[in-house]
Amino acid sequence: MTEKNSRYSEFKNADQENEELEENEITALPPRLYSKRVIITFSALFSTIFGAVILMSNLKNLNERKGMFQVLVFGIIFTVGQMITVSSLQSNKFSLILNISGAIILNEYFWNRYIGKDKEYLKKNWVKPALISTLISLPFVFAILYLGGNS
Repeated sequence: MTEKNSRYSEFKNADQENEELEENEITALPPRLYSKRVIITFSALFSTIFGAVILMSNLKNLNERKGMFQVLVFGIIFTVGQMITVSSLQSNKFSLILNISGAIILNEYFWNRYIGKDKEYLKKNWVKPALISTLISLPFVFAILYLGGNS
């Protein structure tokens, strides 16, 4: 009879372990991240630095501090380089091309390196960063339109 009790307790323990594994699998949800499309859109509409900040937010959610720093440095250097290039050419024709180029670098190099090309994630809502980016950009747009025309 003790042998039966022993086998029963083995099955019971194995069953409990399986249930615990299933519960852990269910609770391990993928992280919420802004998509690559959001990074490209913000970079194209606003500037590469805005796309870099969005990617940095993703990296912060994944606790990738090294990647955050590298993306920040890239975003700043790329944006300053873009400003110098556009200013020296005295034309804004290349701004969109440069912004999209910066977004491609953010996605294809930094995202793939620090997040992973095939990382599963839940898409994070982009409305709040869009409002913040618009509020940051509006004073610059007004300054260019109203102060730039008076010179």
